[in-house]
Amino acid sequence: MVGLYVIRPFLLWPLSVFSVFIGYISGFPEGVLFVLLGTVLTCLPPFLLATRVGNDFAYFGQVAKRGSRIVETTGELRGMVAARLSPAPADAVSYSAGLAGVSAQSFAIGTLVGELPWAIFYVLIGQSLRSFSVAAIQQTDLRLILLTAVVSFLIVARPLYEFVRDNT
Repeated sequence: MVGLYVIRPFLLWPLSVFSVFIGYISGFPEGVLFVLLGTVLTCLPPFLLATRVGNDFAYFGQVAKRGSRIVETTGELRGMVAARLSPAPADAVSYSAGLAGVSAQSFAIGTLVGELPWAIFYVLIGQSLRSFSVAAIQQTDLRLILLTAVVSFLIVARPLYEFVRDNT
């Protein structure tokens, strides 16, 4: 699994497939730790690549300037947690964080904290596949996705509001 996690971002495989598979094999709660560690491991290459190469290209330089402005407004850790809680693709968040100049420590901690609800969600789905039935699908509560999106917004709402207020 470690090897698959390392090559995953280069093959553009979705992270959720790995999380569900680990949930199927390990179950809850053991699988959650494996999923979180694997998520940090697999998100590091895009983050590091964007950190190293981002400013070398004109287009990425402009994206980096905008991203660093958002990071200054929300704060590194708060912004990372909010981005990871949101239903945004993991690789897009990793590249964006690298371009915006987020520190490796804030990136790792924000990823661990922000991905926790998703890790639990996917591990539970994987565990439920052991005894798959139509009833199991009907019990999947989509309110978790809505809740994480709302919490993600609330985490950054105040700094973004203050930023908009000060710049208008």
